[in-house]
Amino acid sequence: MKKILIVISILFCCLTIFQITKSFGLFETSIDDESELTVAKWHITVNDSDLNQTDRTFYIDEISYVDRNGNPVSKFAPGVTGKFLIEIDPKDTEVSFQYQLKLDLEKQEYDQITVDEVVGVNGTQLIEENGVYRRVVTLDDIEAGKTDTIQVTFHWVWDDQYNETDSELGQDPDSQFLIPITIQFEQYIKE
Repeated sequence: MKKILIVISILFCCLTIFQITKSFGLFETSIDDESELTVAKWHITVNDSDLNQTDRTFYIDEISYVDRNGNPVSKFAPGVTGKFLIEIDPKDTEVSFQYQLKLDLEKQEYDQITVDEVVGVNGTQLIEENGVYRRVVTLDDIEAGKTDTIQVTFHWVWDDQYNETDSELGQDPDSQFLIPITIQFEQYIKE
């Protein structure tokens, strides 16, 4: 009887070892399975500045000015209109994306300076909603090498009611008028 118990114990141990080995083999094969996911590149520049795909506020420093008669001038003053371009270049991007652009004039202290127009140039079609301009840039546009160009036009109202603040802004020789622009990028997935 003792021999039968020993034989049964040995068989039970062998069966246990076999089950453990079989289970380990299952886990090992799933561990060895390697995935070959590729990650798409995402690199967008705005006016030759790398914004590193984050929400950023930036300022434009290349502005052209004209007076009321359409003559070019070098300074921003009452009665002067300014224009600048924003160029969004997705040259190293491999996915469709959407951007939202906002000109943040609420923080500036001069009510006499207003934005007249924000328009896409060279076929750039913007959608405006509550002062936020957005557009979807498709993979086809990116592969074709297209860049988005946006033109912003603004002016300084020439009105006697603003004489005090006009003088305040004009008294400081180092004063600059800056329009903060906030831009946000996100990957676009067609639903």
